[in-house]
Amino acid sequence: MSPPLLEASRLNRSFPVGGFLSHARRKVLTDVSFSLERGEILALVGESGSGKSTLARLLARLDTPDSGDILLGGENVLAREGGAASLAYRGRVQMVFQDPFASLNPVHTVAYHLERSLVRHGRARGVELTRRVHALLESVGLTPAEQLAKRYPHELSGGQRQRVAVARALAVEPDVIIADEPTSMLDVSTRRGVLQLLKGLTRERGIGILFITHDLASARHLADRVLVLYAGSVVETGRTSDVLQAPRHPYTRLLLSAVPDGVDFLRTPLPARVATVPAPPLGCAFAPRCPHADVRCHEALPPFHLPAAEHHVRCHLESSKGVPDDAAVSS
Repeated sequence: MSPPLLEASRLNRSFPVGGFLSHARRKVLTDVSFSLERGEILALVGESGSGKSTLARLLARLDTPDSGDILLGGENVLAREGGAASLAYRGRVQMVFQDPFASLNPVHTVAYHLERSLVRHGRARGVELTRRVHALLESVGLTPAEQLAKRYPHELSGGQRQRVAVARALAVEPDVIIADEPTSMLDVSTRRGVLQLLKGLTRERGIGILFITHDLASARHLADRVLVLYAGSVVETGRTSDVLQAPRHPYTRLLLSAVPDGVDFLRTPLPARVATVPAPPLGCAFAPRCPHADVRCHEALPPFHLPAAEHHVRCHLESSKGVPDDAAVSS
């Protein structure tokens, strides 16, 4: 059996707080583990401050974890490469950022952005370069390619800029694309086109996509599996249909209750706090906000429980007596 395309194993990341002389640190990610298969879209969901973008930066090798492993095709890249990512790794793992305007240099044309990637990774040179640039633009639905290649980022719409960012990622023929909130800066009318583009990449090229979002509607439309992150910890993961139609963790139900579809998923309101609320030292990170938390939740970390095939949840209530009736939901 072949190893996963990309795998994170017990990743931890913390940052210093309290000033220059302080030795205090705040944990942003705690023992995060997951795998991504070839041709699969995995949605990483959670509210602001949950650690989604920090995890993306670790996987893109823009930052280094305090501990843990990142495996690409079964090979531990941190042990092999150390602190700096190799050109080979960047050629296999590409990232599409949230703000397409900020990720493109405003003084250079669209063609320059794509040519730079092609030349840096040895994909094309000379007369072949222009042909490849036009082919990349056409592959992401930007036509006529000859005209668009000459334009500057400010001459494009938000959706067109994001498609250029995707084309730049595709230029090096990657195995993995990390898409960090790729549609959050776009209006509703252009989001669907970008989502369909990402979905087509998995079908046509077998690319694995880590789709980072706070939009559960997009995750439902796009992803094969969902991983729910709260305060830097994975609290629930499974097939998209299982997690979004029968959520097991109180935090997942809180996220679903915020979807503006007229359905109230959570009968007991939760405190209006964000994921940066200090968690109990030994307990569940969600315990300070959970209306069903008991002593165990504050004193011991819940184990991962498997209520159904490939559906994992980290919750004491789920692993022992199940979720209370007044919190049961369906979508």
